[in-house]
Amino acid sequence: ISREGKTGFMRNHRVLVGDNVQAFASAPGVGMADSTVIDLYVVSDDRGRVVGRPVLTALLDGYSYLCLGYSLGWEGGEYSLQSLIVNTVTDKKGHCHKFGIEITGDEWPSALPGCIVTDRGSDYAGNTFGQLAELGIKIINLEAYRADEKGVVEKFFDTIQGFFKPHLKGAGVVAGEYLERGSYFADYKEKSYLTLREFETILLRCIVHYNSRHIIRKFPFTEEMARMGIKPYSNCIWKYGIENLRGSNVLADVTKEQAVLTLLPRTSGSFSRFGLKVNGLRYFCDGFFERCLKGGKATVAYDR
Repeated sequence: ISREGKTGFMRNHRVLVGDNVQAFASAPGVGMADSTVIDLYVVSDDRGRVVGRPVLTALLDGYSYLCLGYSLGWEGGEYSLQSLIVNTVTDKKGHCHKFGIEITGDEWPSALPGCIVTDRGSDYAGNTFGQLAELGIKIINLEAYRADEKGVVEKFFDTIQGFFKPHLKGAGVVAGEYLERGSYFADYKEKSYLTLREFETILLRCIVHYNSRHIIRKFPFTEEMARMGIKPYSNCIWKYGIENLRGSNVLADVTKEQAVLTLLPRTSGSFSRFGLKVNGLRYFCDGFFERCLKGGKATVAYDR
């Protein structure tokens, strides 16, 4: 540490011991969130130009490895996190139906964990994400370069991309072998033809398969789980944990509207007889007449 600093030590020299994920999540209710840039270029809706590589943000249950929610867009930040939490509490059966995919409620449960583990990325370090604490959700920020303590979500990104990459060769997929000299896919960026919605449909099918058909090979099954015939799928392990484990981790009872309003960005506004002034604009609403006459400052949540 004295030679390279704490950051260099954490990144290159620290010892990895034990299963840090299981130490965090001995029962359902601990979510692990992170973001990654998808290894695929997509095009605009009119297919006129290549737009770029979308950002996937995901929230996974640390105990069962179940994907609880996701967000797919062009950038991270406060709105991708809002979209992630809203998707997590949204009924997945109805959400998949919008993309022409029919599932049962057991294939993809909808629940928001009472504890969320993140790294110190800029998306999670701001005040907006911390506002989830107002809903009774505990936020744990890991130290830098501690991906092993949220390895569930890191492995999820690799697994999901491993599902669709072999089938989308020549459709904009980024891979090392495509960059070799003489490779047919060297111009992979120009070969892309999927729109964001088309790719999201593919992504949804991959997530449903991951939750209900992908075998969790290294899960520490107990003798009781073996006797009960629990299948090694994330949704089955989740259901077992919810019904049989009474750990300290609980699920948050949050509605979609509560999630949206809580995660809106906030700023300072001022009341006057002309109304509430926020971001250079004036607003008026019935019921705030007395407050406008009294004046004073206020904290305001707003939608850009």
